[in-house]
Amino acid sequence: MLKQIDHCGKPFMIGDEDAVDNVAVERSRRSEALERQAQREIRELEHAKAVAGPAGVNPDIEGLKR
Repeated sequence: MLKQIDHCGKPFMIGDEDAVDNVAVERSRRSEALERQAQREIRELEHAKAVAGPAGVNPDIEGLKR
């Protein structure tokens, strides 16, 4: 194995495929979790918009203008 330093100054080893695979698996798991979180937040936002009604329409303010 060969010890190297990346462009950020973080050391890493060349030739340790298991460590590289573990890092890739962990990154993949993290990206999947972030994707699920993003989808959940999008659904919550769409639900909130549906509950709130059309944008720019506030019945309380409309009643005051009359």
